[in-house]
Amino acid sequence: MSTLNDLLSYGQSYWLDNLTRKMIVNGELKKRVTEQGLRGITSNPSIFNKAITGSDDYDSEIREQVKGGKTPQEIYDALTIKDVQDACDLLKPVYEQSNGTDGFVSLEVSPYLARDTEGSCNEARRLHNAVGRPNCLIKIPGTKEGIPAIEQMLYEGININVTLLFSIEQYAKVAKAYISAVSRRISENKPVDKVVSVASFFLSRIDVLTDELLGHYIKSSGDHQNGSPALFGKAGVASAKMAYQRFKEIFSGSEWEKLAAKGANVQRPLWASTSNKDPLGNDLRYVETLIGPDTVNTLPDETIAALADHGKLRKNTVEEGLDEAGRIFDELKKYDIDIDAVTWQLEYDGIQKFIDAYNKLMSGIAEKRMSALGAANPVQEIKAASLKKEVEAAYTSVNEKQAGRRLFNKDPYLWKREPDQVKTILDGLGWVNLPQDFTKRVDDLEAFTNELRGEGFKYAVLLGMGGSSLCSEVARETFGKKDGYLELFVLDNTSPEAITDLENNIDINTSLFITATKSGGTKETLSFFKYFYDRLAKSGAKDPGKNFVAITDDGSPLVKMAEDYHYRKTFINPSDVGGRYSVLSDFGILPMALMGVGVRTLLSSAMQMEASCNANVPAAGNPAISLGTVLGVCQRNRRDKVTFVLSSSISSFGYWVEQLLAESTGKEGKGLIPVNGEELQTPDNYGKDRIFIHMYLPGDNNKDHEEKLAALGNAGHPVVNIKVPDTIAIGGEYYRWEIATAIAGMIIGINPFDQPNVAESKKNTDELLKEWQEKGAFRRTEPIFQLDGLSFFTGEQSTDLNSNQSVKELITAFTNQAHEGDYIALLPYFMLTESRTKILQSWRERMGTDLKVATTMLNGPRYLHSTGQLHKGGPATGLYILLVSDEQNDLPIPGEKYGFATLHQAQSLGDFRSLSDKGRRVLRISLGKDIDNGLQQLENAVLKTMQNA
Repeated sequence: MSTLNDLLSYGQSYWLDNLTRKMIVNGELKKRVTEQGLRGITSNPSIFNKAITGSDDYDSEIREQVKGGKTPQEIYDALTIKDVQDACDLLKPVYEQSNGTDGFVSLEVSPYLARDTEGSCNEARRLHNAVGRPNCLIKIPGTKEGIPAIEQMLYEGININVTLLFSIEQYAKVAKAYISAVSRRISENKPVDKVVSVASFFLSRIDVLTDELLGHYIKSSGDHQNGSPALFGKAGVASAKMAYQRFKEIFSGSEWEKLAAKGANVQRPLWASTSNKDPLGNDLRYVETLIGPDTVNTLPDETIAALADHGKLRKNTVEEGLDEAGRIFDELKKYDIDIDAVTWQLEYDGIQKFIDAYNKLMSGIAEKRMSALGAANPVQEIKAASLKKEVEAAYTSVNEKQAGRRLFNKDPYLWKREPDQVKTILDGLGWVNLPQDFTKRVDDLEAFTNELRGEGFKYAVLLGMGGSSLCSEVARETFGKKDGYLELFVLDNTSPEAITDLENNIDINTSLFITATKSGGTKETLSFFKYFYDRLAKSGAKDPGKNFVAITDDGSPLVKMAEDYHYRKTFINPSDVGGRYSVLSDFGILPMALMGVGVRTLLSSAMQMEASCNANVPAAGNPAISLGTVLGVCQRNRRDKVTFVLSSSISSFGYWVEQLLAESTGKEGKGLIPVNGEELQTPDNYGKDRIFIHMYLPGDNNKDHEEKLAALGNAGHPVVNIKVPDTIAIGGEYYRWEIATAIAGMIIGINPFDQPNVAESKKNTDELLKEWQEKGAFRRTEPIFQLDGLSFFTGEQSTDLNSNQSVKELITAFTNQAHEGDYIALLPYFMLTESRTKILQSWRERMGTDLKVATTMLNGPRYLHSTGQLHKGGPATGLYILLVSDEQNDLPIPGEKYGFATLHQAQSLGDFRSLSDKGRRVLRISLGKDIDNGLQQLENAVLKTMQNA
């Protein structure tokens, strides 16, 4: 290895283009420093990718990082910074012997910052502080945007390795930025003797691209005058030689001598990318020809081996053949090869190569992290089937758009650019930070729970609608009742029957009523409050307000109302969290804490999912972003029926995710249509509009689902399998689906954080209530058909049903309007009992099987605050069957002229009017005063005649 040591005597330092944990641990690196003349080390994402993901050297440390809940990015930082620190320590003697001008180890800022001046500065400062070694160089690309960052960092005393230089002119700008930084420091009487920088000129890539272009000009006609082959392999060395001449010009003369007299060091040119890319070329072309004073050459292991084997070194070869080097570029122009255009392309390609390597590295770390999580890790498997190519292309696009980073940075322009839309988006992105934010509040929530238990409270009743209630419904059905804690009930139905049924199951005096409304003005929620406050007051409660808490936004009307009625407590939720994204905030966590769910563990699962979906993990390896990408691609390819197949332990999760997807994406005539609760069928029962989502617990019996889903996948349907380790891991699933929905919205091209059509039904309801208060009744609309207590009403798009003379004929005529890609929604506006649900489910399954279309069943008025947005703002592919009744009993709403029966009826009429006004295909069926008898009439007329047909 004497050849390597000889380089230093010629004024050139050799650095190693490689860094691994193994060479640090086994003593190889120390040997190279002490015996073989190694003066420095460079690193980059490609080098670390090979080291970390290509070996098991880092696995034990990765496992430790995972135990600490670290993200892939944090794991990457921990691994690489430790390696750089250890390498710096081994090279410290070189640093000291050279008086601080050599013995450096380089660490690169994220390649995604190549066009981001401020981001590069912030990252350089962070890495510099994290490494904490004077002989660490931070690598920043010498791009137009990078040069100001380079100058600023050098001015601040952070030493820089300028990377990705191809152009001589760009190199000159970098050198002048270095001089400017040194001059600024000197003018402020700051020391400059320890300010060090190298400018890394990438060589082999210049030859690769130039030679490719030259190859186009080789003639096969026997024209021996063609000179293009003579230029092969010449451009890289020529560029380096000419750059070295610029280096000597810039770092000489009276002005530079003044700086040098103050202790300034020259910024050494560094020859990078010096491995031979041409197997037929000279393997030492970038070594033997570029030796000179004040230069650095970074060598990969194979070049070092070649140099030791047959290298022939001479002093100052970088000065040889300058005339020829100068002519190279003129010769290239004869073939229309502009070296400036070549170097611009190389800069672009170089950034992308590092981004690709970085993405591969982060995917590899994410995979190792998942493996380290073991059985506690939710596992997602995406089988895109017929859309595989489209999904893979979309992953690339999502990465190029940096969707993950922009989402976590709360960049509204990821979705829309219109000012009003931007404001709505910014007001709806607070959920991104909820897992960590609310973990800090667990102690307070548990203390509040224990306070209530100590006072003898037995029940918690969530009064809310849509996103404010569905998360609690999922918790109630998933976790059940826990001894010693409050039993949770959810009231989101204005039917007097539903309210009476709730009262029959609780003791209001030992019940905590949770008034949950983000806006503080939700009519249904406030009506529930008025009713139960009045009931408590009449029961003799001394201070009814102590049985109430509020969850709302700061400044909402409910805050003042809670003060006026002396609520026990008001929980102020983050105002930048929309209702359907609020499950990991007070709206979801408080009710779960009251019922004894381990919310700390649940939030921990959400934090683990947040780590798995870290912004730096590329789309394909990112659980939530990959899921959102698949959903968006499916919608764009008319597979917009997202069909949920849920195992028994988490079957209620469908209630929540149904409203999340529908309300978030159903607008501008587009949308994902969640299909929850459908019986899974064989492939011949489905059209080409489906994607299947299988969420399951390993402990459930999933065999039937697995067999059918395998057949569906084989038939070309996209299938996503998500293994949920246990019920408490549902916290992570909430977070996964929120990110996935946001990403799907980006791909679909809509704003997933507004609900522009939800207000329509509310407005119609208010108008109907005003009409009722003025006239004592609603304006009567004549049915198109009546029989045995059943009455049928249609919207404007279904007036041709008038001629039908039987229940079966009328319903059949309506449902036969369904075509391929349509769906039928059953919308019962009454309390669903087991027997009622059974009849409606049978009808639903029959329609789905006979017509081969998707079917949904959603309870009103709950769905007005969720899927109602999709019904009115989404694609016009739905057929809506509203099922209502004439309430036999009413319950008063204190302070109002109308009761719950009137409110309930106004809601159903308002929705019917809204759907009709939108031109949707809608059929309203009144079951009369006896719901069960009316349903039996329908069953006899429709289901049984179908079965006998």
